[in-house]
Amino acid sequence: MRYVIAVGGNALRSSKVLNKLSAYVALLSGRGDEIVITHGNGPQVGALALHSSRSLALLTKQTEAQVGAEIRRSLERAGRNAGAKASVVYTRVVVSARDPEFANPTKPIGEFYQKAQAVGLARHGFVMKHLLKGYRRVVPSPRPMEIVELKKITGLLRRGRIVIAAGGGGIAVTRHGSRFRYANAVIDKDLASALLAARIKADALFILTNVDGVFTGFHTRNARLLRHVSASGLRKLAQTEHFEPGSVLPKVMACISFVQKSRRYAVVGSLSSPRRVMELKSGTLITSP
Repeated sequence: MRYVIAVGGNALRSSKVLNKLSAYVALLSGRGDEIVITHGNGPQVGALALHSSRSLALLTKQTEAQVGAEIRRSLERAGRNAGAKASVVYTRVVVSARDPEFANPTKPIGEFYQKAQAVGLARHGFVMKHLLKGYRRVVPSPRPMEIVELKKITGLLRRGRIVIAAGGGGIAVTRHGSRFRYANAVIDKDLASALLAARIKADALFILTNVDGVFTGFHTRNARLLRHVSASGLRKLAQTEHFEPGSVLPKVMACISFVQKSRRYAVVGSLSSPRRVMELKSGTLITSP
């Protein structure tokens, strides 16, 4: 089986959680499954962006190396007895220079701030947005269109490597003939993971985060975990239910996209229990049609 596992950047802050994920992924790899791990980088790139004038694409590349190396070390420690090997692939993801996100950014990065802090950052030119837990900086997050390193990723999978790719959603680039230029943008990790999963013909997409799945009425007394929903049913819910942009909504849309393109399945669940999620014992299962 071939799986893409997308791991949230905030959820990765716990070494205990990462070790648990690594142990299970090493087990899957040892039995012959092909695994691609993607990861978020919101906290890391957000911190760097406050003190750097470099393109967000370059900051993504830097954090892709840092977080990817940490995941690789954890995987190889966990799979030492089985000889598991992991590779980090710097992954460029093509976006359109005309994407409306460049004019109206929506992607949260970095830490949460109190109102007074957010006002101060706004005075320095940062775009700040109020979310459920406070204020965060938002940046352009154009739709991913193409994975440049696709052949390299599939080649490593065929050689038995666990592949860590599209870190932070990948390095945003625009195409100019046969050349690429860095874009000052951050690509949503979940949408990039769905595109990657569809292009490599993955059997399933798993989005592991710090919540137990997709809820209706989230943060209300009537909150209800969706255990099993069709992609078409979830799309209808997304049109009427408040799934927070920049948080749960991209996960929902990523799952819908992958399932409808591949006719396979996707799961959103907690990174604290990766085995239960991947064995379909917990989380939200999204299936076709």
